Amino acid sequence: MSSSAIQFQTDNIYKTKLFNLISTLNPEQHRFLLKKVERIILKEKRSSTRKVCRIPVRYNYNERIYNSFVINISREGCFIETPQPLQIGENISMEIQMDGDDQPIEINGEVANANRLGMGIEFEEVSRNLIGKLGNLLFKVL
Repeated sequence: MSSSAIQFQTDNIYKTKLFNLISTLNPEQHRFLLKKVERIILKEKRSSTRKVCRIPVRYNYNERIYNSFVINISREGCFIETPQPLQIGENISMEIQMDGDDQPIEINGEVANANRLGMGIEFEEVSRNLIGKLGNLLFKVL
């Protein structure tokens, strides 16, 4: 038997065991397990630490302006609190206003994930100047 066939068989055994275990759980345990798995996967995807904050943000989508709050931020993205998150893959432009700064930080991003709390935004094409501003913003958040 080839190594790829053995790997396929092993994967199927693991999937079957997982399915059997999960099927014995009640709905509350399903939600708990799902949250834990999502946290593990999100931690593996992120290469920079996010800082908890509450910063006003204005974002544009489809010729509409929305006001909300960034509740965590890193050099690569942020999470915007909103009861009506956009669809994954949608592009937005944002203005993040920090206390004491004359000009808001303007940045474009793409919705990378969405849930009942809001949406995770991955910043697009971050310039050196913007990286500096984000670094200052993250320093202020600390």
